[in-house]
Amino acid sequence: MKKVYVGIALIFITLLLVSCSEREQYILEGESDHWEAKLKVIVREDDGISKDFVVTYKGDLKQLADLSKLEYSFETAASSGKSEINFNGDPPQKKSFTHLSGGSGSYFDGDQSVTVTVKWDEHEENMELKE
Repeated sequence: MKKVYVGIALIFITLLLVSCSEREQYILEGESDHWEAKLKVIVREDDGISKDFVVTYKGDLKQLADLSKLEYSFETAASSGKSEINFNGDPPQKKSFTHLSGGSGSYFDGDQSVTVTVKWDEHEENMELKE
């Protein structure tokens, strides 16, 4: 029985430490004609920052069957992120694509403008993300 209490206490302490390590969290979203984008930013107490950027195609996966190249990027006042995928004849197996990044000493404010660009083959769309 004592082991159960120790286990519960360890879980509680771990959850407490994890929740206290986040200072602020922002979720910004937007969409264009063919794409949706979401940027989740977590600013931690140690001045570290992590960004989870996801773009999702709004149409059917079948419409991406002939896709050869996809580029997607975001840009803020203080940082940016970019990913490029070459499919080399293999069609995408999913409609969502993720770019993860992080670092330290970065600043982020949910009121700032976030510009997203998605390029797929000869097409391009831009959008603004807002909290």
